[in-house]
Amino acid sequence: MDTQLHPDTHISPDRFKRTILPAQQGAEADHSPVVIYMISGNPGLISYYHGFLSTLADRLSSLSTEQGIRSKFHIYGHSLSGFEVEESSAGNGNGSTTQPCSLEEQICFVQRKLDSFIGGLEVVGPRRAKVILVGHSVGSYIAMEVLRRHRERSDATSTSSSSGAVGFDIIGGAMLFPTVVDIALSPSGRKLTNILSFVPQLALLAGIFVRILVACVSEFILRSLVRFYMQSASLEMVTATTSFIKSKRGVRQALHMAADEMQTITADKWSDDVWGVPSAGEPLTRLFFYFGRNDHWVAERTRDDIIHMRGRHVTGGPKMVVCEEGLPHAFVLKRDDTDVMATKVAGMVMEIVQMG
Repeated sequence: MDTQLHPDTHISPDRFKRTILPAQQGAEADHSPVVIYMISGNPGLISYYHGFLSTLADRLSSLSTEQGIRSKFHIYGHSLSGFEVEESSAGNGNGSTTQPCSLEEQICFVQRKLDSFIGGLEVVGPRRAKVILVGHSVGSYIAMEVLRRHRERSDATSTSSSSGAVGFDIIGGAMLFPTVVDIALSPSGRKLTNILSFVPQLALLAGIFVRILVACVSEFILRSLVRFYMQSASLEMVTATTSFIKSKRGVRQALHMAADEMQTITADKWSDDVWGVPSAGEPLTRLFFYFGRNDHWVAERTRDDIIHMRGRHVTGGPKMVVCEEGLPHAFVLKRDDTDVMATKVAGMVMEIVQMG
């Protein structure tokens, strides 16, 4: 059951939704709503991002008032399939509640969630919702695939007589510490690949071990162990991690998905338009890529190659930045890092909205 903190906010362990109204009452009637859709990394619990999304909403509320933005903002995110900690949302949407989901199934799951959320919005007149995808880590790869498939679906709809038109436009994206190319070449990717070569059933075995552990120890002990291991993390993150470990499928799902990532996220597979490179006759999707330094999930060579091949030269193309503040890949674990990242993303969103 969602907890309604105030009329425009609904938060539960598996869901985040907040609506930001323009300062001028009724102004949104003349403007398309803007949907900011959060796609989490692995583990795919949206509760890891509650603090980030709440701060992002506060920053956007202030900036939209200052800059006179007249659109209504909807910030939304949902746990990835298999990571849900609430019984009511434990179905993975793929016809099974027991088998872990592949990366491909997660992409389809996110597509359905996004379609469903857009379908539930009240859009005034013929206006179409504008969507900005925010992806973290493997969530960035999922976001890029959602963008590619959305463009293909939109093109197919526009050239057919089908009435099932795509009811929204993806106008931009913010890819945070993106694992979009050659994840297996990263320091952690190499370690995981080596482990999987010796223990190919790692996900299943780890899942069984964790279920036995949870059954044998009290929640107090489990929470104490998590707190000891995550000494620098916020209390909110300790709570989220404890819920993740206690969930029926979370640990197995995380490792199964990670193994699939090693096999799937390899060479660059997207065309210029998906990367946000403008071309004649094609609407521009404004993309931001925020890379870390010494990111254990993104090799330095991989990051530099992406920036060289995709982030150079083109006016209006993707904007790629390498972090100078020392933010870690898992920026959500500490509140100070979360606030810095939320402020940066708010700026990206506002730039995308003003251009779109």
